[in-house]
Amino acid sequence: MSIRIGSGAEDDPFRVFSTPSGIQKEDMIGNDVFELDMDQKVVSMPVTPGLKLSSMTNIWYCVYNLRPSAMCVIHTHSLNAQLATLLEQDNSGDGETTHCLRITHLEMIKGVGNHAYDSMLEIPIIDNQRSENLLAPDFEKAIQKYPKCNAVLVRRHGVYVWGDSWEEAKTKLESFDYLFESAVKMKSMGIDCGIVPGTNSSSNKRKRIE
Repeated sequence: MSIRIGSGAEDDPFRVFSTPSGIQKEDMIGNDVFELDMDQKVVSMPVTPGLKLSSMTNIWYCVYNLRPSAMCVIHTHSLNAQLATLLEQDNSGDGETTHCLRITHLEMIKGVGNHAYDSMLEIPIIDNQRSENLLAPDFEKAIQKYPKCNAVLVRRHGVYVWGDSWEEAKTKLESFDYLFESAVKMKSMGIDCGIVPGTNSSSNKRKRIE
């Protein structure tokens, strides 16, 4: 995860604090965190020797540059998130080619921000890469294409979620994970989480909310 502090003013510049790679998070102390400026330059190195800057550092900056109010980004390898990337299929039936997971009419949708219970929540899905730093181009496009969503799913990998504070980012992450688990379980029950309840299930012409 990363947290941004400051106002961006000349006398109060932004600073980004990022967890390192190559360390068990439960063994991490505060001085093991990297401090960077908004040009991705390291301002302060961790005290523990040998730590590496996170390979997803450029992802943090995709969010901070495109979402000016965002102050925290969290990435997890949640099983629910990973499975949720495999639910949608395109019209060809080949699967794993769609770029969006749609969920509607679930109460927890209100917990992710910018949406109501009966909104159509569209969560972008990008393809995984061999290293997280290679995700940035597709990640940036996804954020721009889905401006109302505070998350990006990475197929067969996990999810990135952000908020205007670390507390908000954590709350949104928990809400998204609940929705991902719901979507996976609904699929096992033969229910499409992207279909409005009450729509005639015997028809193949059921419509999603756009």
